[in-house]
Amino acid sequence: MSRNRVALLSIYTLGSALLLGGQEPPWDPSAVKECDRQCLTAMMDRYTDAVMKRDPKSLPLALDVRFTENTAQINIGEGILWRARVEPTTFKYYVADPVVGQVAIGAVFNVDGRPALTAIRLRIERGRILEIEQLVDRNVAPQAMPLLQTPRPGLLNDVPPAQRTSREGMIRAANSYFDALEGDSGKIGAFADDCVRHENGYQTSTNKEPGRAAPTPAIPTPDTPQGRAFLKLSMMTCSDQIDTKAFSFITKIRPRRVLIVDEQKGLVATFPLFIMDGTRRYNGMVGFPEVQPAGVGQLQNMVTMETFGIRGGRIHEVEVFPFITIPYGLGNGWTPGSGR
Repeated sequence: MSRNRVALLSIYTLGSALLLGGQEPPWDPSAVKECDRQCLTAMMDRYTDAVMKRDPKSLPLALDVRFTENTAQINIGEGILWRARVEPTTFKYYVADPVVGQVAIGAVFNVDGRPALTAIRLRIERGRILEIEQLVDRNVAPQAMPLLQTPRPGLLNDVPPAQRTSREGMIRAANSYFDALEGDSGKIGAFADDCVRHENGYQTSTNKEPGRAAPTPAIPTPDTPQGRAFLKLSMMTCSDQIDTKAFSFITKIRPRRVLIVDEQKGLVATFPLFIMDGTRRYNGMVGFPEVQPAGVGQLQNMVTMETFGIRGGRIHEVEVFPFITIPYGLGNGWTPGSGR
């Protein structure tokens, strides 16, 4: 190639670079706008509207946006929600955190005509969506639906300023829940006396009458030792249930990913990885000597969205869904090396 052609090519390359660089506007400090809580929830609404219209091109996506559904990294436009017919219902609550630029919803959508427990997390940076995490479970039994019509008031109402907990206090309270499960002691957790846990739509603690202590359609029957134990367990408080060591099959909860702190609503949204390696710290349940588990314990991992309603430094509501189970050893799709 002649020297003249090399020179011309160099000038063309430099000019192209300058032209591309010129596409960005000059720096203007006045153009910097904070994304407050209203901005974050509006971005979530924009995202879910795009999902329902199957129109990902309408979204302000970052060039390096990352997207997972049920822990699998896929492309925008793929997956259950983007490919199916999605319609809203009356169950949806927001957790928004302007400090870190993240927002999540816990919602029930009708997906191809079937109710689906859905959690969506977005991370927003400079007005663009940088991270999208979706958890979807379409296996919702009719027995779960009564408590999935509208969220509890504690998930929707603003917390009066006098009852608000500091940001650090809310993070510590959320972590104390997981510490209590790992330590088999309810005293470790920042539980309010009226704490009520809902899992996949079922109330599994503090029932006024014998009911469910696990998120299953069937209510236990009293004709077996385990059935009688679970009926009693269902009426215990969040703290007292843990004292029985009924959760000792959970090896650990790591990473916990306490990601979104909504001080206005008193909510903390976490995306923990429950690891269950088939062992138990305690073989049975304290107070229920007739219950003697046999064989290998649960051997699987589970990802979910666990939301805590915190007022006065105490956990009043625990809302957990959906349960996405994966083989033991697999991670959450976001944390390298997680899963064991």
